[in-house]
Amino acid sequence: MATQKRISGTKEWAKHVANCVKGCKHKCKYCYARHIMVERYQKITAEEWGNPVADDKKAHSKQPKKLGTTMFPTTHDIFPEVLEPCLAFLLNLLTAGNDVLIVSKPHLECIKAICDACKDYKKQILFRFTIGALDDDILSYWEPNAPKFFERYESLKYAFNAGYATSVSCEPMLDSKNVVELFRILEPSVTDSIWIGKLNKIDSRVEVKTDEDRQQVQRIKDGQTDEKIWVVYNALKDEPKVKWKESFKAVLGLKLADEVGLDE
Repeated sequence: MATQKRISGTKEWAKHVANCVKGCKHKCKYCYARHIMVERYQKITAEEWGNPVADDKKAHSKQPKKLGTTMFPTTHDIFPEVLEPCLAFLLNLLTAGNDVLIVSKPHLECIKAICDACKDYKKQILFRFTIGALDDDILSYWEPNAPKFFERYESLKYAFNAGYATSVSCEPMLDSKNVVELFRILEPSVTDSIWIGKLNKIDSRVEVKTDEDRQQVQRIKDGQTDEKIWVVYNALKDEPKVKWKESFKAVLGLKLADEVGLDE
């Protein structure tokens, strides 16, 4: 009998993925998509990756209705320079009747525009904002061109106050010693869940060239040892909105997802 493949990454959250931009200006140091496209398969240069280009034909094309949730985007983000094609693509997904999980390190300008344009489709949308730390110095190192904490927090509150379903991804967990405080701050503006997970495959995806790189990588490793994961788990295990990503479940001995897109 064949062994069932472990369900992880985007498959824990959605049955389908969708993108309409090549590259991403956020330049996150741990980005799996950049690693695959730039370093592993060399289909695009690092410079090209950092200067994203929208696929306008795809963005404005009619989209089919699919069973199960579609995660958008997965290999890029939504930022002002590509807001128009991303919004067109999103509306095409929604008007076709799709349920959409919008995942972003959010720019407030973009979230305001999405909330306004998609207000007739609120029941089909769940926002999931990536907020891995409170500390802007940590965020600026790992996610150099992404918004700082305050803008992400304001985006979460804006979507929540606009009546949308909201959630947070604290994967990667970039500051384990303050993750409980982060949860307490974010939880009142979350209707659905706050996911917590490791920074995965750090040795293969993150370039280490400087002393700062070595220090930051070691800090992450020290913060996601089995012992530290248990500390986080014991502090938050009784919180109903907390969900653990596969990387945490594997350490904690919790049941792994057995269905793609189950989101639990």
